[in-house]
Amino acid sequence: MSPDVSSSARGGLVALLAAMLAAGGLAWWSWSESPEVTERLEAAKTAAGKIGGKEPLRARVDRQRTANAELRDNIAQLKKEAGFHREERFTVPPGEREKGKFFLNRFVEVRQDLREQAVRRRIDSDERLGFPPDDRVPPDDEAQQLLDMLQLTEKALRVVLQAPDPVEWFDIAHGRPYKTGPVARPELLEEYPLTLKVRGSLNTVLWILHQFGVRSERDYPLILRGLTIRSDNTKAKDDVQQLEAVFELAGMSFLSDAGRDTQVAAPPRERSAIMRARP
Repeated sequence: MSPDVSSSARGGLVALLAAMLAAGGLAWWSWSESPEVTERLEAAKTAAGKIGGKEPLRARVDRQRTANAELRDNIAQLKKEAGFHREERFTVPPGEREKGKFFLNRFVEVRQDLREQAVRRRIDSDERLGFPPDDRVPPDDEAQQLLDMLQLTEKALRVVLQAPDPVEWFDIAHGRPYKTGPVARPELLEEYPLTLKVRGSLNTVLWILHQFGVRSERDYPLILRGLTIRSDNTKAKDDVQQLEAVFELAGMSFLSDAGRDTQVAAPPRERSAIMRARP
């Protein structure tokens, strides 16, 4: 049984629906034409575009991986160019049973060569080259470290002996190698410190300083940690004669990832660039 709706009632319902549709359409029109809403929509579209980007995510990840690989290669190349690398004749051969004796034989050979060069140029020097004052065979477990220091000692003294104007004398001493790097970070490199003292003219001291700053593509540099120059002249009118210079040098060897202690807590950001103090 259908409800009895008069024609006048049906007309009222139709008018009500028409009014509601008109009000809704007017509200939508006024909202869509609002400048503030349009700006918000455009800002949302721009933000979404920045997040998504025009590049597919897979392509972006691949490009980032390629960039990371190139960065690792560049870092490895820089380490190779700046780091100390061991020469074969200063390396204990695999299977060598008398490592200490191997070092002693190489030391006698290097000492004799440097002594002959110094005598030819009439230069006084410490013939022990900073090593212990006797020819005792060192412990086998110290042999390779002593060979490393001997290699760096020879490199530094060859510069001194090649100076156009010879020095009066030279002396060299060694510090114990130590590992260093940013504070609260895994150790990054190992330094082999040397202290070289010379007495010579100002031109000679400057020539030696310049040579320590020159690096060959086939060789590693000696790092200049410090320099002190002293003159015996006591008056301003005195001519500059001979000077005493102290070069604080070091060979620098970067540690492999396997040789670094990674069990170190992450540091505060402001301390991450501070280097450990040298001993």
